[in-house]
Amino acid sequence: MTAGAAGAVDLPAHQLDVAGGSASPFGAPFSGIALPTGSEAAPQSVTGKDASARQSVTSGPGGNGNLPNGLRSVSCTSWTSCVAVGDFDFWPTDKTLVESWDGVAWKVVPSPSPGRGNSLAGVSCTSSTNCVAVGDYSNGPGEKTLVESWDGSTWSLVPSPSQAAVDSFLDGVSCTSSINCVAVGGYGSGVPPDKTLVESWDGSAWVVVPSPSPGSTLDTLGGVSCTSSTDCVAVGGYGNGSTEPTLVESWNGAAWSVVPSPTPGSGGVFNSVSCTNSTSCVAVGDYYDSSGFFTLIETWDGTTWTIIPSPSPGSNTNVLNSVSCTSSTNCVAVGFSISGALGSRQTLVESWNGNAWTAVPSPSSGSGDNWLLGGSCTSPTICVAVGSYGNGSNESQTLVESWDGATWSIVPSPNVSILVPPVVGMAAMPTGTGYWLADSTGDITTHGAAVNYGSMGGHPLNAPITHIVADPDGKGYWLVAADGGTFSFGDAHFYGSMGGKQLNAPVVDLAPTPSGHGYWLVASDGGVFAFGDATFSGSMGGRHLNQPVVGIATDNATSGYWLVASDGGIFSFAAPFLGSTGAIALNQPVVSMAATSDGGGYWFTASDGGVFAYGSAVFHGSMGGQPLNAPVVGIAPDNASGGYWLVASDGGVFSFGAPFLGAG
Repeated sequence: MTAGAAGAVDLPAHQLDVAGGSASPFGAPFSGIALPTGSEAAPQSVTGKDASARQSVTSGPGGNGNLPNGLRSVSCTSWTSCVAVGDFDFWPTDKTLVESWDGVAWKVVPSPSPGRGNSLAGVSCTSSTNCVAVGDYSNGPGEKTLVESWDGSTWSLVPSPSQAAVDSFLDGVSCTSSINCVAVGGYGSGVPPDKTLVESWDGSAWVVVPSPSPGSTLDTLGGVSCTSSTDCVAVGGYGNGSTEPTLVESWNGAAWSVVPSPTPGSGGVFNSVSCTNSTSCVAVGDYYDSSGFFTLIETWDGTTWTIIPSPSPGSNTNVLNSVSCTSSTNCVAVGFSISGALGSRQTLVESWNGNAWTAVPSPSSGSGDNWLLGGSCTSPTICVAVGSYGNGSNESQTLVESWDGATWSIVPSPNVSILVPPVVGMAAMPTGTGYWLADSTGDITTHGAAVNYGSMGGHPLNAPITHIVADPDGKGYWLVAADGGTFSFGDAHFYGSMGGKQLNAPVVDLAPTPSGHGYWLVASDGGVFAFGDATFSGSMGGRHLNQPVVGIATDNATSGYWLVASDGGIFSFAAPFLGSTGAIALNQPVVSMAATSDGGGYWFTASDGGVFAYGSAVFHGSMGGQPLNAPVVGIAPDNASGGYWLVASDGGVFSFGAPFLGAG
């Protein structure tokens, strides 16, 4: 669930010496020369595209490689099943963002974006195979309601009504079953909206349900909670000229009606409500007076809404955006606070024990604003909160925090991002249905069926990322940096790194063991470092090299490994020597290698796209002799077809005997 820190080190002393190579006996290097079955002078047809015509799933404006990402709502049905929704800025449009949690990692799940501007603001799940998300989209003048549903495998658009010739949006949704949901929001000809909007789902269609709009200048509903098909509460705010009171409406199975609720100060608004039964509800938001904004919490006992004292730790701004209750004696509310005229937003979490609301310490990330917009609890010891944080370049990134009954902690969550050259490598799923690309800042893009489990984009690095490598099961990946820092995502575990250790030469590559429970790092001087269940079988550390080492590949048959140098020299350790170009003049240096899944062969590629195949590795073509916009930097095998992909430093992808799934 967490990425390994660059400074973490877990290396047995007998596998490391001060030279950065190995103190163990020298393994068997290559001997002899075997001619490759392919060549860089014999290119074949290309089924992929160069970056000049690339089909990028995450292209956009420049910058540091990050697109603005944010999560606005979350719904959990258990500790191993949560869904969070929001949006990301895919310039010049906004796209919906859906992420799911399986108990191990958060990942981005594809979701429709029907308009040029798209956002999801609320989500409600009744099981791991039934969720509804709501928001709005735009394809020109005016916003339209947006509803999407999850069936356990796919998010799909569901038709929903919008008021004609005006803006319509949905901010909250509550489902009690697959055939009973209520969504709330507002509509009007401007901002703020003029009228409340309530829609209901009966399993076959979404329809507008009449709802009161008591205000003359403002009416909006931001949250809803249903305990049955005949009992719902919706909250928001309304305006009557100079006053802005809180708004509560209730549903009895036949009609929505306004329920009186107190408003302290000069005005206030409710952003969220959570009911555990018809006589126990909690609504949260904020109110204001001449001195600032303060948290607002009210409870319903079946008869009356009553203000409950709550902390406001910020000196001038305190807002609660979401509340989740599992019983009348256990609730959690989340939001943000600000102290000082120029202060930044900090996360705010408050909890209810049946007697009092108290502020609970919660972490903030990055160097800018932090805010929590959604929360969901399944028990007193299991809660998840989502939102965004600023990464120092005025671009928001997703923020996920979890509660274990004692502490709130940040959980790594992915962000859709762009790649900024140089791209440094690619990694492929073993099924051949997807691959990842990574740049030197640690941003990644996903292609085909590859899932975004997170990245180092927007996080400070001591050294640039040099490669990305897939976990053998295809459900995670590692990033490795030049200082040996190793970062794990998805189910790829962190077993140690060289981050923070003195190295004679930069780390250039990582290779996982066949089990995925360990890996080797290799430095350009040939030093090898083993972690987890990786067995150290030798290295070139401390020995003379004609050219620097540029890659490492695992022999899945023997659990040994090969190293390749930029002149194509191969060094084999507990793995058979199958050939090299060590004594062949190359047009351009070798930059990367990849092994077949059975360990019977390997390929390596040169910066001009030349490909060389040995053993059981089949030559399917190369870019050798063809013009390139940027040099090739990596090769990844397609274990399903026996083909391979090449990636260039500008993100161009070239496929040979493998499907082209996008570039950039």
